[in-house]
Amino acid sequence: MIRLLRHIVAGVLIITTVTACIPHDSRCAILPGGGQYCLQDTNQIAPFEVQQKVDIAYKDHRETMIAYIEIDSQNLDFVGLTPFGQKLVHVNYNNQQAKAIALPDKRLDPALMVALLQLALWPVDSIRSGLSSRLIVEESDRQRLILDGSKLVMNIRYADSSVPYRQLQISIPAVGMELDIVSLAETEME
Repeated sequence: MIRLLRHIVAGVLIITTVTACIPHDSRCAILPGGGQYCLQDTNQIAPFEVQQKVDIAYKDHRETMIAYIEIDSQNLDFVGLTPFGQKLVHVNYNNQQAKAIALPDKRLDPALMVALLQLALWPVDSIRSGLSSRLIVEESDRQRLILDGSKLVMNIRYADSSVPYRQLQISIPAVGMELDIVSLAETEME
């Protein structure tokens, strides 16, 4: 699992190295495939906690990670674990900055981890306001596309659009990554 994460990090770093010289706000992340996304406040989404099984396919590698996500009006906390409970990733976003508590590679931008979550789960109008001008988002009932002109940056497909984090697939063609995400247990926060 740790070797797979190193491969994923290497792929993302190769794509983002090309754009590394572009100055950007610390709340903004360069997306694999082009453009950038600036993080939106966590009050844009209803608070929730969820534990998910994330099947990761990267080129010819396949692994499973258990993700724990907690979001409230002031924070987003993401923890990624091996199926045996070893912590791989821990990122926190407090509406001011994304910071890594644990990352498999220090070169990986914690804002990128939060950006991928937000692009999949935040309301489409909030996503639009965070995207750089060259990127567009198209959304239908069970799919969200992030496009750079006609080039696909990210494809997100939902099993149930009313509760998008329950089951979804994310494809990031620039790095050859597919994520298949299914909620294991969820607790709606009051």
